[in-house]
Amino acid sequence: MNPFRILIVDDQKLFAVSLAGILQSLGQEALAEVRIAATGEEALIVLDRWRAELVLLDIFMPGMGGLEALRRLRAEFPTVRVIMLSTFGYDTYVRDAVAAGASGYLLKDTTPQEVWNAVVTVLSGQTVLSPSAVAHLTGRPRSAGLKTATPEWFPLLSEKEKRILLLISRGLSNEQIAETLHLGKHTVRNYVSALYDKIGVRDRFEAIRTAIEAQIHTLVHG
Repeated sequence: MNPFRILIVDDQKLFAVSLAGILQSLGQEALAEVRIAATGEEALIVLDRWRAELVLLDIFMPGMGGLEALRRLRAEFPTVRVIMLSTFGYDTYVRDAVAAGASGYLLKDTTPQEVWNAVVTVLSGQTVLSPSAVAHLTGRPRSAGLKTATPEWFPLLSEKEKRILLLISRGLSNEQIAETLHLGKHTVRNYVSALYDKIGVRDRFEAIRTAIEAQIHTLVHG
């Protein structure tokens, strides 16, 4: 098995070096080859010479900011997946990152194990949002007295699918949902696939956005 090639892009050298060590420790050095860049400009140069499979990209950096770097990176290296890292989880940052092509968004208070799990999840082709980032989305203010109508797709969902959509909206991965509901991972994948078809979305980010806009937490309890 070839090692994962991971590029960390962050202007805070101590954080970047610490994260690199953590990823190599958790993934074992044979499974994770990690390099560091301090700016978006440097990241593009590194990727041109050393094609990483995944980039952990800080959203706030001097010079080329993280979102601009993300757009450039996705245009020039479309097969490289990107997880944004930030101290802030405001919904505008998350949405802008998703729109620009990020496969994940993690806050810097995420535990080392959660970062490694997110890396593995994204490299397997899935998307990931840390629960703390999702909390900012679900907690965003709404106009006073405004009540969202129950979406047309909601009655089409089985009780299990409603529960799974609620857990997705909270940022849980398929594996975490399987543990929570005591289901097999393959069973959860099948439920999620059917769920996407019923609510009309293509991926996990769209599912989270759709669930939050529908105020799924007021429709499904538990």
